[in-house]
Amino acid sequence: MCCGLWSCWGWESDVEYYQQWKDNSTSSITGYFYRAFSHYQFMSKARNTIRRIEACAAPEEAKVQYAAEAHALRGWMGLYLYDNFGPVPVATDAQLDDPLTFNYIGRLTEEAYDSVMTEDLTYAIRHLPVTAPRGRMTKGAAMTILLKYRMMQGRFDEAEQLCRDIINLGTYALQPDYKQIFMMDYLGNNEIILCVPCNSSNSWTANYMTAEVLPADMPWTDKALGWGGYVMPWAFYNTFAYNDKRLECVYTNYTSKTGRYTDKTNSQQLKYGALPLKYGKDLSMTGAQAGNDIVVYRYADILLSLAECITRNQGVTGEAADLVNQVRRRAGLGDLSSLTKEDFLDAILTERGHEFYLEGLRRQDLIRFGKYVEYANNRIKSANKEGGAYYTVDESHNLYPIPQEYIDESKSAITQNPGY
Repeated sequence: MCCGLWSCWGWESDVEYYQQWKDNSTSSITGYFYRAFSHYQFMSKARNTIRRIEACAAPEEAKVQYAAEAHALRGWMGLYLYDNFGPVPVATDAQLDDPLTFNYIGRLTEEAYDSVMTEDLTYAIRHLPVTAPRGRMTKGAAMTILLKYRMMQGRFDEAEQLCRDIINLGTYALQPDYKQIFMMDYLGNNEIILCVPCNSSNSWTANYMTAEVLPADMPWTDKALGWGGYVMPWAFYNTFAYNDKRLECVYTNYTSKTGRYTDKTNSQQLKYGALPLKYGKDLSMTGAQAGNDIVVYRYADILLSLAECITRNQGVTGEAADLVNQVRRRAGLGDLSSLTKEDFLDAILTERGHEFYLEGLRRQDLIRFGKYVEYANNRIKSANKEGGAYYTVDESHNLYPIPQEYIDESKSAITQNPGY
């Protein structure tokens, strides 16, 4: 639900959906935490890559270019880890220079972690090009990573300036049609700031998001395979205006391959919600593999982030309202009327949910707006009235638990997040 999605597969989806994880859980969810936390080691690998680039005999211009990309990638990984766990262990250059000496490295303080993130991303912003082949790091991509980090920290004055700097690059613009952002015919369009390039011919580079949603019996393309896993819950779907053009990518019914009309009354999947087939058809899709690029960050996010920062810093202004209305107008919606600061921020959160469903931003948006725990507990209480046995959650669930194996291996130099 945090990304506007619900899994119909069962397994441990209930546990994950209701934020019931524990550091001593035996469910497969702990495997996710283990793999996710293990990525802190890539911070060291990236740092060693940067130092090798700096020490090589290549032309200085090339060294700066590649080092800037590595700094940006390190910052991106640092953002991912911070979002999930808070500060993680980061080895110093001295420790990296002495790999045979075992060090029990603890998690950095907030201040020390901020220094690492700031150094990496400011270097990247200074030296990266404004444009590059799709999927490569650019100045705007590094700015957006730093923007996301600053907003997680609540440093909205700096975030506001970053938004303005991205806009002033003059590189990005809203696509006139929302559907075009995600379509094969518009790969690399100028709304996209950062994407993961995909290719349907290779299992390692394919986009599987369509297959995750597509029912097995729903016609799509000749060779497409659907796994029928995810839906947009009806409660979330019903928050959209009926004429919102963003719903053109969401299906409430379909005619199956055998000619059967299928909707919520006769489908186990549609019973739970509508089908968010946001990524358009790739006619070369074979099996579950599609070639649509996965969108990571895009320009509409910058407009709505700037509106949010202005409102948090100054209150509701005409500029903030116009930024939100630009996004709403593309969706075929009318302008927001005069609102109080609290109501305007609520409207921004709603708009972000409608604009960025299936793009992985909802969890952090809810945390930043102070709604993550509230929304989870509302769902838990509703489920418990129907016979569930879920416990309510608190602010500690804004971060995931550190796997116990890493704490033990570090001789407790790595500490657990509060509440676990």
